[in-house]
Amino acid sequence: MNILVTGGTGFVGRHLVQALQAEGHRVLLLVRDDQRLAACRFDPPPAVVRGDLFASAPFPPGIETVFHLAAVTKELGAGEFERINVAGTRALLERLRPLPGLRRVLLLSSLAAAGPSRAGVPLQESDPAAPVSRYGRSKLAQERELAERSPAPWTIVRAPIVFGPGDMDMLDMFRIVGRGIAPRLGRMERWYSLIYVKDLVRGMIAAACHPSGNETFYVANPQPVEWQELMAQAARLLGKRALKITVPAVAGWLMAELAELRIRAFGRRAIFNRDKFAEMRHPFWVCSAAKIGSQLHFQPRVPLITALEETLTWYRASGLL
Repeated sequence: MNILVTGGTGFVGRHLVQALQAEGHRVLLLVRDDQRLAACRFDPPPAVVRGDLFASAPFPPGIETVFHLAAVTKELGAGEFERINVAGTRALLERLRPLPGLRRVLLLSSLAAAGPSRAGVPLQESDPAAPVSRYGRSKLAQERELAERSPAPWTIVRAPIVFGPGDMDMLDMFRIVGRGIAPRLGRMERWYSLIYVKDLVRGMIAAACHPSGNETFYVANPQPVEWQELMAQAARLLGKRALKITVPAVAGWLMAELAELRIRAFGRRAIFNRDKFAEMRHPFWVCSAAKIGSQLHFQPRVPLITALEETLTWYRASGLL
């Protein structure tokens, strides 16, 4: 199959490209940064179209499937979520319209587009969306652009917290645990759905190859994880005993404000900011993967402890822990 991937040099994108090539697909990457492409060390090197979501050389007419992963997850300047996630998707879809053999466009979205869940009630794909962050609202708008403008049948995959080798967003958490500290915002238990990146990629490929179209799927581990238990498992793998520390909500808010000032002062993206705190205030981010299990017969394969171990091994081998 001839496949175009946007965002193929990112964390999830790298794993997706490797998996697609291992299955024998012909992969074409939309690339705007040659240094990031070189750092991926793809073997064999995929074909490349240089450009971005708004402008590039024309796409080859033989493309059959598009995996659209390119997005901003951490906003540096005001309006960046809207410009890249929403307007960028709109521009890409218009440029896909002339492709005669296009059969599927898959968008990697986020649980943030749906918003938090209620205690003991995992979100279903049919539940009304109620995002609580600028990022979440931009991903929901991105989904709507796809549903309204896609020139071919579409699929949306909503992912919860994604982790694995190559992920830099969870690194700070593992470093804190490595110092023997396990912080938690507030006194309530905090429950999250997770997915290991290799299982997420398998789910995305399964969803793109399935004949049903115009569908949304959550891809997540069947069992959610309580935050303190997740950090306790990480601490055991790191050979540590992590001291549990409760961070009051007001202290979390002040830290988010300080983080925002640093982002603006130094012009560097950071996973923790005011927008992320808007999500962290909610203790339940749990979704049900029953739909993809029943319709596509897909189940994650990698146990959580194995996934954590592989992730920590990669951090250590990379000199990050």
